[in-house]
Amino acid sequence: MKSLFALLIFSWLPCSGHAKVIGAQVKSNAPPLVLTAKILGQYSCRVNQNLGNLELRVQLQFTNVGEKKLILYKGHDLFYQTRIRRVASGGATSDAYEVSLLNSRYFDEQPEKIDQPTPGKVFTIIQPGATFETEVRIGVAVVGSNINRGNHALKEGEHSLQLIVSTWYKSKSLAQKMRQLWQRKGLLWFEPVVSTPVNFRAENPESQFTCR
Repeated sequence: MKSLFALLIFSWLPCSGHAKVIGAQVKSNAPPLVLTAKILGQYSCRVNQNLGNLELRVQLQFTNVGEKKLILYKGHDLFYQTRIRRVASGGATSDAYEVSLLNSRYFDEQPEKIDQPTPGKVFTIIQPGATFETEVRIGVAVVGSNINRGNHALKEGEHSLQLIVSTWYKSKSLAQKMRQLWQRKGLLWFEPVVSTPVNFRAENPESQFTCR
């Protein structure tokens, strides 16, 4: 149910190039929040002769490029979409996605207080020009050259990773309420953000150590 809930919430959050605001705030042509992805490390291992597992440790850097302070959710409940494209030998990126997955993580045993007079500890306030950093781990299957990769695995070679990261997981009506309530502290950002693409290499499973 949690994964389905995340998918439904994700569906109402538009990934456009316009920052929608309320009240006296004016729409801007470019969002004030920019997301940069950086691969800090990767680990590969072989499940069997034809199947490998690749784990990417990815740093997410949120930068406030606008003129107002931004209030950003940084708590436990986060979901994101992984999109991976093939990179050709000449450096050109394929238009089609090889893999597109919805990932999520939840910690129900640690309830978070959202509806409060001021932003709680699960939020951070990013000053104009400042950044906030966090990390996620991305797992994806890698198959041998003679195996059909299906829709959830990669072939050996260069690839481009891009993430769509949620910044809100409650209802849209609550997001609008909190944005209005907290406007003196900054602008609550609740639309998902798309990261810059970052390249990585997937190795053939046959060349990897056996997974433990």
